[in-house]
Amino acid sequence: MEKPMKIAIIGGGKRCRAFLEMFDSRRFPKLGAEIVAVADPDLEASGMRLAREKNILVTTHYEDFYEIKDLDLVIELTGKADLLEDFQRRKPAGVRVLESAISRIFADLLSLREEIQFAKCQINLVEGIMDSLFMGLRDWVLVMQPDMKLLDANEAFLAAVGMSKDDVVGKFCHEAAYGSPTRCSREGFCCPVARCIETGDVAHAIQEGGGGPGLGRYQEITAVPLKTAGGRIELVVEIIRDITDEMETKVEQKVSALKEDLMRLVYEEKMISLGKMAASAVHEINNPLTGINALARLVRRELESGQTDAAARERFIYYLGLIDSESARCSGIVRDLLHFSRQSKGIRSKFQVNELIERVLDFVRFRLDSQQIRVKTELAPELPAITGDPSQIEQCLLNLIFNAADAMDEGGELVLRTSRVRHQPPMIRVEVIDNGTGIPKETVPFIFEPFFSTKCHDKGVGLGLSVVYGIVKEHGGTVYVKTKEGAGSRFILKFPVERGSREECGYVRNDTNSCCR
Repeated sequence: MEKPMKIAIIGGGKRCRAFLEMFDSRRFPKLGAEIVAVADPDLEASGMRLAREKNILVTTHYEDFYEIKDLDLVIELTGKADLLEDFQRRKPAGVRVLESAISRIFADLLSLREEIQFAKCQINLVEGIMDSLFMGLRDWVLVMQPDMKLLDANEAFLAAVGMSKDDVVGKFCHEAAYGSPTRCSREGFCCPVARCIETGDVAHAIQEGGGGPGLGRYQEITAVPLKTAGGRIELVVEIIRDITDEMETKVEQKVSALKEDLMRLVYEEKMISLGKMAASAVHEINNPLTGINALARLVRRELESGQTDAAARERFIYYLGLIDSESARCSGIVRDLLHFSRQSKGIRSKFQVNELIERVLDFVRFRLDSQQIRVKTELAPELPAITGDPSQIEQCLLNLIFNAADAMDEGGELVLRTSRVRHQPPMIRVEVIDNGTGIPKETVPFIFEPFFSTKCHDKGVGLGLSVVYGIVKEHGGTVYVKTKEGAGSRFILKFPVERGSREECGYVRNDTNSCCR
């Protein structure tokens, strides 16, 4: 049997330790060698410590190698050429020393090994982090081939679909995620995985409905391609995230903002209406004030004349009664204007539509009278209450009444009618009818759009009917118009009635005496 070659090492640092470890792992099985000695001035160097653990001779002077019998080879791992030259000059015959170039190759191999070990540690660290993220994410994460067959899935997905990893591997993504035998092909939805495979780029989509188990109404789906160095797609990572809460929060914020905008528009329209009312109220108030002034002068003149007999006192009482009634009339007009000018906070409550219509007519009656517009009311008795913001419904009626008045410049008839709609769900119907100029057929589809107006600029900016539309929709109702140019218009509003009581429903079934549902 051939004797193993005896090797001694000059330099007991990290390279020496790596070399010893490589020997232990049998990286050189055909070398047929053993390491018998290591020399380094530092006995605590890492290679020296490992050599001692392996019962290899350690020394601080490489000259001690001369005493080793049958030493075959000396390897220098310090990188210092002068050490090799000094050792070669004094080495015993028969001891071979690797040249410095070959020693450097060994050193480079050992350095490369260190780099590989470091790279492995980094890879293991990254893989550990990725595994933690992959398995710990609450979103669904699927890894699939370009043919959409799954190779891996995280715990969130496996828990949601109630399957193990072995169960899902090899299935198509639509089979495992949605239990569908065919690929996702719903109308209006483009599969991001298919688009990612087709384009080679990251694809993104938001899906409404159609989610798998454990998902809400909205899902955000992202597909990321993993490519080879040549650009070929090798894998696709699909991430499915439930964004239902985020979407609902955004919708709520948007609805809240729209409500605020609607209230602002309502208030602005109210101020425009107030201006119209104030203009006509000036003339309405001026007449009783003129009478009050004349009566006051008459009373004063008669008192100054000294004629205060019984007949005079009766005239004074009559004059004071007129002054009282006319001043109360002025006070009522001002009170109505002040009430109407207050900004509502949008508080919802139950109210009677008929009472609201009567109050609105009190606001505008003096203007309608000044335009010689006759008012006719046909209000159904005992209507159930509706729930909403009375001030907003009040603004609706005012806008419609003012529009009707603008359409009857030369006078006419205004009808306000209420009735009960006896179908499911039960509703209250409000009609505002005029016999004015009507609306041209070609403009009817646009009348509820903001800033659309057929009037002159001094009569409005086109927000009145859009505000009406917004308020009615906010209250769950509907609004539409029947009109003919030259023959007037009929605006019809319907508001839902809360179901639950006999009064709200409006009639009772005779056989059970219970509320009609």
